[in-house]
Amino acid sequence: MSDTIFLRVGTGEGLSFAAFIESLKNFLFVLKDLDATISHDPRGSVTWEVVTLQKSSPAVVGVAPKVKRGRRDVSKTVEEQLIKNTKLLSVSGERTQFMSDSALAKIENLARLTPKVGTIGIYMNGSDAPKKEADITEKTLDNVRQITGVKYYAYGSVVGGLDAISVHKSNEFRVWDEVSGKPVRCKFSESDLERVKSLLKTRVVVYGEIQSNSVGNPVIISAEEMESLPKPKLPTIEEMSGLIEDFTEGKSLKEYMEELSNE
Repeated sequence: MSDTIFLRVGTGEGLSFAAFIESLKNFLFVLKDLDATISHDPRGSVTWEVVTLQKSSPAVVGVAPKVKRGRRDVSKTVEEQLIKNTKLLSVSGERTQFMSDSALAKIENLARLTPKVGTIGIYMNGSDAPKKEADITEKTLDNVRQITGVKYYAYGSVVGGLDAISVHKSNEFRVWDEVSGKPVRCKFSESDLERVKSLLKTRVVVYGEIQSNSVGNPVIISAEEMESLPKPKLPTIEEMSGLIEDFTEGKSLKEYMEELSNE
């Protein structure tokens, strides 16, 4: 059973109504986006109901999931991924495959509020587990901007697994770059939609103009061409032989270890 998940808006007095409403909108969007991504259903698997509200500053809102009829309940994973991704973004500027670019933008919106309201907290109080929590701070904002901010433009290619096609506001899909290990937004034209669908969940190479962040990792690519690639194969024992120098100097491993033990 899923726990109630809480949003604490700020740490001090004087929370404005506008900031409170803005934080709630972004919090709800991230929950719904994670739900849609994890359940593979654009409409999501649950609705979120307010179960507790602390009105004094800092304001705290607790919401609990209600599973939609006929849907698989993924709310526990949604809550855990929200905590995990918030913590990753705040500490190291990382995210999991479930945190989409649109959800990342909403975390950035929440982080923008922190200079005015203070640290924003997201947490769960489970009955059978320690409190799970993560904070959104000004450092979160810096880390998110490192991920999303574009510094360099160049023509090139990205190789990785294609997932998460989106046609809601613009035609985009994500490729998990094999070099950086991070997702890259790939913009494509309407005429390529069927081609992109046919490549879903496969390994691809995408060619086009790449926009990279300040550390050189690709963030966005305008896809001009794309090709399917075979999955990388691990080398055989025969292919690996000779890659490591003969550190035993021609002796068997047993003889070599016995000599070492006698030294």
